[in-house]
Amino acid sequence: MNDEELLKKALHVAKEAGLLLLRKQGSVLPFGLTLDPAGDHPRTYFPRDALPRASWDELLEATLTHLERCIASGGIGAIALVTTLESGSESGMGIQVETRASSLFLVYPYEGGGQSRSLGEPQTSEELLVGPLLASD
Repeated sequence: MNDEELLKKALHVAKEAGLLLLRKQGSVLPFGLTLDPAGDHPRTYFPRDALPRASWDELLEATLTHLERCIASGGIGAIALVTTLESGSESGMGIQVETRASSLFLVYPYEGGGQSRSLGEPQTSEELLVGPLLASD
């Protein structure tokens, strides 16, 4: 699987997982996703499971630590970091996706509510939420 395909697949899987959480819980606490170099075996990491009382910052840090460990162990083709982002009265789901050759950060604004909640058109950012973690600059 080439770099562009890996990036697209990681984005798709991260977006769908985030949307499920958004509809179920009303927000998306930080979580991570990894794909192997073939774009297979998506693995998610939800730090809230192990740290039920952690703050958003602690959950983000735990997710970053997990992703860095996965990268160091090898066999990672793409990663994604997903979380709710808020600015004033606006909320959206931020997704940072990386392969070894590229990175992308998109923010999808929320629309609707409850089970009918959906994501609007993504806004691209020149900056990354963190990192880069996997991509080589």
